[in-house]
Amino acid sequence: MNVLIVDDNLSLARGLATFLKQEGHSAAIAASVAEGRALLAKFLYDLVITDLKLPDDLGLELIKTTRTIEPPPEVILMTAYGTIETAVEAMKLGAFDYLTKPVPIEEFAFRINRVARLRAAGNRSRALETANNDLLEAAGLASPLDELTGTSSAITALKEMIRKTAPYPSTVLITGETGSGKELVARALHMLSPRAEKAFVRVNCASISDTLFESELFGHEKGAFTDARERRIGRFEAAEGGTLFLDEVGEVPIHLQAKLLRALQEKEITRVGGEQPIRVDVRIIAATNRDLEKMTKDAFHNDTKAFREDLLYRLSVIRLNVPPLRDRPGDIPAIAIRMLERFGREFGKHGLALSPAAERELIHRGWRGNVRELKNVLERAAVLTEGTSIGIDLIGSVSNDRSVNGVSSQEATAIVPSAGLMEKLAEVERSLIEGALTRAGGVKARAADELCIPRTNLIYRMKRLGLLSENASIKKHGESDAGDTEDR
Repeated sequence: MNVLIVDDNLSLARGLATFLKQEGHSAAIAASVAEGRALLAKFLYDLVITDLKLPDDLGLELIKTTRTIEPPPEVILMTAYGTIETAVEAMKLGAFDYLTKPVPIEEFAFRINRVARLRAAGNRSRALETANNDLLEAAGLASPLDELTGTSSAITALKEMIRKTAPYPSTVLITGETGSGKELVARALHMLSPRAEKAFVRVNCASISDTLFESELFGHEKGAFTDARERRIGRFEAAEGGTLFLDEVGEVPIHLQAKLLRALQEKEITRVGGEQPIRVDVRIIAATNRDLEKMTKDAFHNDTKAFREDLLYRLSVIRLNVPPLRDRPGDIPAIAIRMLERFGREFGKHGLALSPAAERELIHRGWRGNVRELKNVLERAAVLTEGTSIGIDLIGSVSNDRSVNGVSSQEATAIVPSAGLMEKLAEVERSLIEGALTRAGGVKARAADELCIPRTNLIYRMKRLGLLSENASIKKHGESDAGDTEDR
């Protein structure tokens, strides 16, 4: 942190500055309110430590000055003439803390660390909020739920559950296969909650070794073990006021699950090598692709891969299941549209679209890797295509060892409609879209509502059928300039 010390006792001020520098902070010194204001006008500080009685005015006046700065620094008022009235007045003016001289160095260090944690959390929060807003804007998303693309009954029910549970601090367990989008659900819960402006901290429990797990989650004190050269906060403290996402929670070692359970129940943690419990305000969201109920039965046999039943109950106050992609094939075209739009922006290849044959191929695949596998397939196709139309040659055909929506690839091939039938279906689709556009006065948003499909899906189908190049003929059916404006 960048700290300003305002005290006319220069010996004390220099001693505090030396201590702060040893702790990794920078420090400047002023001997009066006027000098303090001059430095505040030139530089940004995270913390101002000011004496109450200064040669030219009271330190309370300096607190008022800090409130005019953006972002305002925290203030600790320090004086040898402490009274309850002074402390109350300082806090009303916006002081973060109040200390009475002489202050033990351990107490001073504790107060400084509190400010440092607060500022770090605030900086992370602002950075995350900016990043989240930029990502939503770049992706063309109006809501975090838009990332969960689809209109199937399963995904619609999941979105509704997210809306209902997001405002509350209850723990949530998200289940689903690998690659199905569990982290998207966790982020949507966070972004729609009152904690959205605070940090979203993700922990991949499967990637942390047993020996480091406790330190990663709860932090450690300097000297707690051989490589602990300095104090380090853990993921719980980093997520203060926000959300801690425990991904692959089924991988937490059985001997550490009791400590995790205690942290959830007591809402406090103790750093490795520390003695003082630390209160934490964190919402826990966990996710797993494993059968935790079955794992709880293994606990009776002391299996190292077992899962505590009491921890399962604590994590699954709310349970959300993300359906596999193969159970909602009707959502695949809309998901593909959004992904191709994103790749188009990233790669400078605007207007990417699937051919009818490629779309049929995607719908009939088994997608054992779920949405993640679909994303990889489409990214490869977007990179390799030389035009805007992505054909089946870039998507690839169903391999012999894959199942297709629960049936073999040979059976899938048998149920794919013939080319002649697909042409007839395209004619019907074209007729329906043209009719809806005519009745909607050419406004695509209204036409999409009538057809009960997302607007982006309608645009994609219009591109595929060549209707976007026929806007002139559509306008003849009643499209107006006002309609254009509304549609945009």
